[in-house]
Amino acid sequence: MLVDMLLDYFKLVILLSIPQALIHIWLTFELWGLKPMLHYRKLILYAVVNSLIVDLDIWSVTMPVHMLTSTCLNFIVMFFVFRSFGNRKMLIVFLSNLALLLLVELLCTPLLQLVYGPSARDLMIDYYLLQRLSGYAAVGFIFFCISRYLEKRNFIFFHRLYQYLASIKQTRGREILLLTLFQAFLLGILFYIGLEQKQRYTEMTYNILIYALVVLTFGAFFFTIRLLVNIREEAVRKTQDIYVEELGKMFTSIRGQRHDFLNHVQVMSSMLRMNKIDRLRSYMEDIVKEAQIDSEIISHPTPALAAFIQAKKEMAITRNIDFTYEIPNSLDIESSIKSIDLVKIMGNLVDNAFDESDMLPMEQRLVHLSIRLSDGMLEIEVRNQGRLLSEQDKSMIILPGYTTKKSGHSGLGLAIVHERVQFYKGLLDIESWEEKGTSILVTLPQR
Repeated sequence: MLVDMLLDYFKLVILLSIPQALIHIWLTFELWGLKPMLHYRKLILYAVVNSLIVDLDIWSVTMPVHMLTSTCLNFIVMFFVFRSFGNRKMLIVFLSNLALLLLVELLCTPLLQLVYGPSARDLMIDYYLLQRLSGYAAVGFIFFCISRYLEKRNFIFFHRLYQYLASIKQTRGREILLLTLFQAFLLGILFYIGLEQKQRYTEMTYNILIYALVVLTFGAFFFTIRLLVNIREEAVRKTQDIYVEELGKMFTSIRGQRHDFLNHVQVMSSMLRMNKIDRLRSYMEDIVKEAQIDSEIISHPTPALAAFIQAKKEMAITRNIDFTYEIPNSLDIESSIKSIDLVKIMGNLVDNAFDESDMLPMEQRLVHLSIRLSDGMLEIEVRNQGRLLSEQDKSMIILPGYTTKKSGHSGLGLAIVHERVQFYKGLLDIESWEEKGTSILVTLPQR
């Protein structure tokens, strides 16, 4: 009896479990662009060890229990085999591989029912090896073809998603991800319970299992919605804080100008006493020109814009950056975008340009902001000198967590801009030239 069980166990492991595990983990690596050929030894080791361990209780426990124990053992094996990847990347691989396993079961069940009829339910539960192998082999071949196809193609979407998941820093973002995966896991348990014969449980046990899983699923869904609402409220609060901070900087700048005015009067008085009329005229013209510029922006009909420009001018002076702007007074900006979102977009674009300028010699630190109307569209453009962005950088730079800068930057600036642009159904265009620098153009339709 024991010999027969061991023989059946090794048949299951060698003919089904190891090939299935290897194809799944290989496809998972290929999907995320992790170059499975570079890690083939670890992939084979994982497939063999995982298959030997997780199937030990396959004939002695019910399907939901086996699913729970195999998931835990799968995680432990993956942790020890791929721990050099780092916890976050290893967790991404584990969860996506788990989702792939669930997908296989969902695909194999109707396939076996199509071939063997209603008795497929018993095949899935009682582990008739050859019949199961026929279904899994077909799905495995499909996954193998997908893996080969992905190897020849470069799908930027999956690479973006992987970079986002690997670099996500927001606690609430992680909570939403975990809750979503928890819901998928609960649905998988429901699926397996549905496959099992109801007679395996008492009426009360069966009902308790079903109701408990349904309640847990709805509970996870409720907390997911609650977290999404909280994230939105936090984003609004953060933007309001930025808005208030920019206003405060503007008033500080105005108070500083009042203080400087006394110094200017003293200098002009001294020049007049010394009879240096030409120098006095030139000095006064410079003061008048600067005062006119400040007066124009301060009197702009969009107060948030005026506060923003004043704050960035002061920042540019302290960082030795030549910051210029072109903003018509008659421009009705709030017909296209809320002031709070305007500050969010401009702030991230200009801050990124300033950060890039900090790495350049002083004579090359040029940043220009332009806001204009063109063909009924509001255009916000920021240009700066700096490094040439590659095509990959231009496509990846809007991804949360992706940055071309040194460590210490979150990589969220352009991701925030991109999210707001999409909200207003606008366009975001990034151009980069070796001599001219980089230009980022946001185009928003007028409401």
